[in-house]
Amino acid sequence: MTLPRLLRTTSFRFALLYAAVFAASIGPLGAIVYYSTRAALEQRARAQVDSELRALITEYRTRGLERLIVVVAARQQARRRDALEYSLNTVQGALLAGRHIPVAEASGIVAIPPQEGAPAAAPRRAYYRAVRLDNGAQLVVADDLDWIDNVQDAILNAFGWALAAGLVLAFVGGVWLATRFLERLDAMTRTASAIVGGDLSSRIPVGAGDDEFDRLARAFNAMLDRLAQLMESLKQVTNDVAHDLRTPLARLRHALDSAGRDAVSLPDMRARIDAAAHQIDGILETFAALLRIAEIEGGVRRAGFAPVDLGDLAGRLADDWRAVAEERRQTIAVEAAPGLVIPGDRELLTQLLANLLENALRHTPEGTRIRIRAAREAGAPVLAVIDDGPGVAEAERDKIFRRFYRTERSRTTPGGGLGLALAAAVAELHGATLSADDARPGLAVTLRFPAPANIGKP
Repeated sequence: MTLPRLLRTTSFRFALLYAAVFAASIGPLGAIVYYSTRAALEQRARAQVDSELRALITEYRTRGLERLIVVVAARQQARRRDALEYSLNTVQGALLAGRHIPVAEASGIVAIPPQEGAPAAAPRRAYYRAVRLDNGAQLVVADDLDWIDNVQDAILNAFGWALAAGLVLAFVGGVWLATRFLERLDAMTRTASAIVGGDLSSRIPVGAGDDEFDRLARAFNAMLDRLAQLMESLKQVTNDVAHDLRTPLARLRHALDSAGRDAVSLPDMRARIDAAAHQIDGILETFAALLRIAEIEGGVRRAGFAPVDLGDLAGRLADDWRAVAEERRQTIAVEAAPGLVIPGDRELLTQLLANLLENALRHTPEGTRIRIRAAREAGAPVLAVIDDGPGVAEAERDKIFRRFYRTERSRTTPGGGLGLALAAAVAELHGATLSADDARPGLAVTLRFPAPANIGKP
């Protein structure tokens, strides 16, 4: 991974932008801290000078000039670095105690030269207050301000180092973020390239965390899983079509050949051609059912969902099919709970229920009782078609929803083996599960919809 590529990444640019904002904000912040600190320290110096001056005046008033001279001399003698400076002068300007501080006003800033015998250095700036005692003597107290400059220099150095460290950390963090970004992006690119190359099993690695890339990877992998499922379904359909339509097409060809070769009269030829046309209609119906299933599995119809009352739907279908059941000496009963409303496609749900009813009527003997049950179980809507016929072997119950699958017993009955496959596609469109269970006796085909909070989700 080259550095130029890292520098061109969005994450690195964001890091540089953050560094620029940090650098732009550190200036005003430094100025505020710099000047507010200086003002606070100068105020402290003034307060210390004023406090010391008041203490010395009190000493003078209570114990006299002699005592003041002793105190000033002692404090000047004991002065340490950054401590106060003292000066006590006569009216004529002669020094009584402390050291000479050249002042011109009652207060202000003065430059104090180095003490005698001290190493040569530049004069120090100091804040002073000067008062005249009642005997005419002048008392001066001054506080060195150079230490404030030292504090400010330290603040400037700290801000400078903070700025430099921030810029370095921003650069390093930008490189790190860009590296992480490119690693995850390269993983997605490799997966996409593998899929383009035909490896539909390739997936994006998902980390242990739950960051944006992990969520994107999960969504991307879910999409790939769905695509792989659709591709597998397409492959299965192709195989099923090739396998299950070969026989009817072969019979059709044979019928047409015999019509031209073996027909003994014009009515006989017409009868043979009508039989071939009937076989063509069956093949076309099979293709129409396959296209219908493909449309449903594509999820296009989900956008048109509207409220559907399952109890009302069950009652209407039972009325429509009751005459057919009576012809076969079978009965249809309805057990429907009121207010069982779900969002769905009414036309497709009607076709689903019709396919289940037709399947139950076609594959059960005379005298069979068929029940349509619309209820709520554990808070979720359930729609079921239950018969008391011979049922389906346990090994075949999961297979009957496949395209073109037919049990051994049903191969002698009309049909193309697509009715339950279409029902399964409609169930998946509505986020429901379709299952076949033992009704003891008979078969129960149950459609279980999601709970109300999840109804309509794919």
